[in-house]
Amino acid sequence: MFRRKIINYAESIVVGGVILYLSLLRTAYFRPPSFEGADKLAHMLMYACLGAALAGNMLRDKQPLRLALLVAIAVGIAYGGGIELLQEYCFPPRTGEWLDWLADAVGAILGSGIIWLTHRK
Repeated sequence: MFRRKIINYAESIVVGGVILYLSLLRTAYFRPPSFEGADKLAHMLMYACLGAALAGNMLRDKQPLRLALLVAIAVGIAYGGGIELLQEYCFPPRTGEWLDWLADAVGAILGSGIIWLTHRK
């Protein structure tokens, strides 16, 4: 049963792991594009992937659409907030930012919204 859940949620686990890895890297090793707002766009895209992957995985696991969307958004917001706190307090020179967390939340909502658009009846 547990193994089947891991397989059903593999995309979400991989996307979450990639987000964690990229979020905790030292900035010397990872340089995002340098236009204005590039890091907020990166946050939105990463969390849109997480929201879409989690909602899609839950639908494949026969969960109701509304529950899948709510869980994907809540997990995205909580995960983003947790990572921002880790950056601020545990991984210097990384810093947590409220606007990054807002971009994470918007991304989770957008990713879930894509799933809603493609699966609504």
